[in-house]
Amino acid sequence: MRFILTAFLFLSAVLSAADFPWSQAAPEHIRQAAVLPDRVMDETPCNWRPILSQIFPPMVKQCRTAREAALHIAANIGAVTGAYYSTERRKHNMNALEALAEKKISCTGQSILLVCALRSVDIPARAVGVHTWNHIEGNHTWAEAWIDGEWQMIEFNEHDFNTPWVMEYVGMLNPLNPFQRVRAAMPGGAISWWPREFAARKNLPNFQAEDVTEHYLIKARRWYTHAGIPENTQRILIDLQPRQAEAPVVEIVDEMDRVISSGRLPTLRDDVRYLTRLNMPREGTHYLRLQGTEERAELAPSPAPVQILRIEL
Repeated sequence: MRFILTAFLFLSAVLSAADFPWSQAAPEHIRQAAVLPDRVMDETPCNWRPILSQIFPPMVKQCRTAREAALHIAANIGAVTGAYYSTERRKHNMNALEALAEKKISCTGQSILLVCALRSVDIPARAVGVHTWNHIEGNHTWAEAWIDGEWQMIEFNEHDFNTPWVMEYVGMLNPLNPFQRVRAAMPGGAISWWPREFAARKNLPNFQAEDVTEHYLIKARRWYTHAGIPENTQRILIDLQPRQAEAPVVEIVDEMDRVISSGRLPTLRDDVRYLTRLNMPREGTHYLRLQGTEERAELAPSPAPVQILRIEL
């Protein structure tokens, strides 16, 4: 009976593909890996297609391209499902049906639901994530959709690809740290989602993935350039440890003591993700100092788009 059911579901997915103008745009190996599977990551397997096929195909019936359909689904998925991000979720990796029932979900649950929604309209999709950010505690999972011959980053409730804060954070990653490598969950991938030694030590599920770190570092560099930070300028992010109720302004100055960039240091009232953001030219000698003081420390640029500093007062 299981074989018959699986074959029926597979056939249903193939037949439904004819309903969308973009159905034959992706190569067959991409469709096999990122449209037909019901499972996205390590969530409990479920048959989500009958439910999601009632929700999302009608939403995109006026869309003529996969790009248009993916953005329309992503922008409206929270409103049409009632699901939203919450730290009160029951578990982090809810499947699509659990997310629809429980509403409170993590970024992983959001990504799984969005991937399934995209697959329900024959858009190849997969989950992508980083295990540890470089500058703050925590991690993140998002989705990718196969659009115009390449993977595009898309998030729950976002109206465009390449969410700015994620691109900014990716630009801060240290690719030499295995926990800061970006991984895409993908059947047939050459690596595991978790670094193998860590997965074995923590008894974590080791599903297949692809390493897409370099792809995202290129995306991040492009984003920094488009955000107004040219190649000859480095973004300097500064955290104050420990944070205080009030904090002074910090400045980057040149050899002539001219202020190049300045901003207030983080305080206890600021979100943990808030860091002071300054810009420093890659050429010349520059120093960091507190506003109103004469003491300063020389800053050396690095090749990365972003340099993270932590200072104590």
